[in-house]
Amino acid sequence: MTDALALETAGDLALVRDPAHGLSVTVRRGLEGAPVPEWRALAARAGQPPFTGPDWLRAVHTHLGAGEPLLVSVRRDGRLLALGAFTVLPGSRPLLTFLGAGASDYAAVLADPDAGVPTSRLVAAVVDGALREVPGALLDLEQVPAEGELPELVAEWARARGYTVRTLRQATVHALPLPATVEEHDTRLGRHARHEERRQWRRLAELGDLVVVDDLLHDVVELRERDPDAAADHLDELVAELAEVDDAHPRAAHRRRPWRGASGRTLTEVLRTTPPGVVQLSGLRLDGELVAYAFCLAGPTALHGYVQSYRARYAATGPGTLLLLRIRRRALVSGYRELDLLRGDEAYKRRLDPTTRHTVRLLLAPATREPLPALVDRVSLLRRSYRDELRRHERIGRGVDAVSGAAERVLGDLARRRAALPRPTLPRPALPRPALPRPALPTRGRAKPEPPAPELPTPKPLASKLPTPKLPAPRWPGAARKLLRRR
Repeated sequence: MTDALALETAGDLALVRDPAHGLSVTVRRGLEGAPVPEWRALAARAGQPPFTGPDWLRAVHTHLGAGEPLLVSVRRDGRLLALGAFTVLPGSRPLLTFLGAGASDYAAVLADPDAGVPTSRLVAAVVDGALREVPGALLDLEQVPAEGELPELVAEWARARGYTVRTLRQATVHALPLPATVEEHDTRLGRHARHEERRQWRRLAELGDLVVVDDLLHDVVELRERDPDAAADHLDELVAELAEVDDAHPRAAHRRRPWRGASGRTLTEVLRTTPPGVVQLSGLRLDGELVAYAFCLAGPTALHGYVQSYRARYAATGPGTLLLLRIRRRALVSGYRELDLLRGDEAYKRRLDPTTRHTVRLLLAPATREPLPALVDRVSLLRRSYRDELRRHERIGRGVDAVSGAAERVLGDLARRRAALPRPTLPRPALPRPALPRPALPTRGRAKPEPPAPELPTPKPLASKLPTPKLPAPRWPGAARKLLRRR
């Protein structure tokens, strides 16, 4: 209950104590002094993806985020049992969102399932701690898995605290279930798909020296222990290669550039700070050139495919498909039972016959009988969630999806046709090169007169009818005679 929590202060921290379960809730503004190792371990115990961990969220907030971070930690006897990472956005009424909102595919309140405390109590302690620090705030919690328990736990908290909750479907997530063995995986592919895969590998290998690199970060990790500066330089070179592959993608004009600008700085920091093994970066090299790559994040139960790209001039050999099939086999051998393709309803994901899930957006506002404050709160939240509100209406949602899907198909077809067109090579006009006479060096005797220099071809007059100047004939023989007289 709320009255069971007592608020204390200790320096810049606010402590909330729960005598019923022996919980101590710590609220900290900013990311300085965050319990990074404990945070990582808690996310793993809770079975949450790396998007909820400290390495991803700190990088996203540093380069893409806005507002002030707010960390709420729940402990018992010093052990971290739950953690909520939020951002406080200022306004007429402050707004609480998940840290990294917008750039993260998933978000959650982390709770230890083996804590011996009900998860509902841990989630309530986290949200209560955040609202004690920011009283009366609105909450906009994005990218919450609809199949998880958090939506119901938040709704239960809202009913007990007098908040209203609106749940909006936000994103479509496709995931590929992985079988137990490679043999079963290949059997499901079918004979024709396996034959086509072998043919594409042969076609790609005929173009040059083909090397499959399962870990593009191997050299960076080894150098980091011996020479951190050299490791940083090597990482910058690798990021530049990844950006070049994205620039050469068949749909580069319509795709976002993840390795450029603030997004590129975010992913580079993730590569630099994340523990080894969390980021799975693989690729294909042909004669030393990076042809295709796949950037994945390894979670406790699933491998999450974040971004993949390839060069357009190798599109006929299917390097992206070949690399994805290899990643699927490596994932199931490593013990993963799912390859999560993350949010986005792209056509290539639907062709893989995946399992479809959704994420939701939870909008919470204090319940009030006054119409004007309620309207102001609704408008404040609507400014952020109007796209998801439109999708609540079935017809409008189908229309938006149909228009966006048709536009995507048309742009993709135009990009493929543009990439298939040969680039015309215009012949260079052969201009006449006038042969200028070489002057004869003077000798000790009388200089022999040289034949007259040939006249230079006069260029055609321009449209302005400017007079063409005549070039005087060179006077090398006369200069030679003067030099002999002086001697």
